[in-house]
Amino acid sequence: MEFNESLKNLEKIEKVDVAKKTIKDLPIEDRPQEKLFAEGEASLSNAELIALIIRTGTKEETAVELCQKLLNAYGGIGELTKLRPSDIMKIKGFGPSKAAMVSAALELARRISTVSKFEKLLLNNPMAIYEFLSPQMSHLPYESFRVLSLDTKKCLIKSSEISKGTLDATVVHPREVFREAIEVNAHSIIISHNHPSGDPVPSQKDRDITNILLKAGDILNIELVDHIVIGRGKYFSFREEGILF
Repeated sequence: MEFNESLKNLEKIEKVDVAKKTIKDLPIEDRPQEKLFAEGEASLSNAELIALIIRTGTKEETAVELCQKLLNAYGGIGELTKLRPSDIMKIKGFGPSKAAMVSAALELARRISTVSKFEKLLLNNPMAIYEFLSPQMSHLPYESFRVLSLDTKKCLIKSSEISKGTLDATVVHPREVFREAIEVNAHSIIISHNHPSGDPVPSQKDRDITNILLKAGDILNIELVDHIVIGRGKYFSFREEGILF
């Protein structure tokens, strides 16, 4: 009888030992959800905001502590946009579910920032184009080729990704590029791609593709306004450099 009672007590101790450390263990004023309602969203730290997304921590760390560890590992909130789910999962405590939650939230933030500027967005100079595209492309670990279809006033009608991966004439074909423009009755287009290396200086292949598309645009009477190469914190404009004629 005493042995059975001791066994039950041991099981209780083990359950306490492996219990997850949760946000509820924090003082009420330090719990992100309560803090948000009491003081507003702006009062929360980046770690607390992410913690509200993943909801739970591990048996060693609260969700806030876990998210702060993620931020510390990759250099802050700005660097998270460059991460893939597999990168997030390298941090102990982030499994597929938590990594997917964080990645989905970051992608949603990127899309919201794009939509908020999309309506009647005037793209009549290289800096405006760069500021529109950089949040979507500068963090990508692969090359993405995009076409911006414009109306007669150089306002954006549609933004389309034509290809992913290595940029060459076999994947960036005039037919695919101008199909997007024709479908929305665009007056002109801007093309853009990113360099994952961060250096926006165009390669000879970039120049060759630009020339091919410039000639195709002349035939179709759809102006190629510019080709913007997106780097990290900088860009290269074919029009600005006098390469488009």
